[in-house]
Amino acid sequence: MIGQIFLAGGGKEHNYSNVGGIFFKGIKKILYIPLAWPNDDFQSCLSWFAGVAKRFGKIEIDMLTNLQQKVNLNKYDGVFIGGGNTFKLLKRLRKGKLDKKLIQYYKKGGKIFGGSAGAIIFGNDINTSSICADKDVNIVGLKNTKGINILKKYDIQAHYADNQIKDHLRYVVKTKRKIIAIPEGSAVVVNGKKVEVIGKNPVTIITKTNSTKYKPGKNIKL
Repeated sequence: MIGQIFLAGGGKEHNYSNVGGIFFKGIKKILYIPLAWPNDDFQSCLSWFAGVAKRFGKIEIDMLTNLQQKVNLNKYDGVFIGGGNTFKLLKRLRKGKLDKKLIQYYKKGGKIFGGSAGAIIFGNDINTSSICADKDVNIVGLKNTKGINILKKYDIQAHYADNQIKDHLRYVVKTKRKIIAIPEGSAVVVNGKKVEVIGKNPVTIITKTNSTKYKPGKNIKL
């Protein structure tokens, strides 16, 4: 049974209100992964996440910062992957082989939430993070920038705003891939082949020939 992957545009705590209300429904125990955070101040990350989660009920939170330890994802109702540096996050997940475990968890019915960098890693390639409004620098020297790739030929962008369209059009022409551009306060929910927009603002699909907006509540045909 396929689960759900929430790919969110990121932003401050209040931007998670609408999309979080859908994701956190039914979740009693969650695994929080803050490994993208630039300065590794994981306790401040946990404080932030606890502030997000408490809006949606009493939720038990485990935080994963050491990928050397064994973790059983199946004991959690959901997994939340926070934002920060996308290159750093992907390198760490790959080194710990958690990228593969996350896909297995999703395919078995698990719910995953990726915010900002946590969303971008699920695209075909993560180099969209270099043209994001909150641009990432490859501080870890990651050579293989191929993402977890749940949507084939589509890269994911977070923090998207319409004034960034020219940079993204140049990107799709150069890479011959497409972009799902997600603004703050919105997300797309992936459930097998179904991709639905939720949140406050439209999500934009960018190809080399055009860009198309999908309002919240609409399904995206990929």
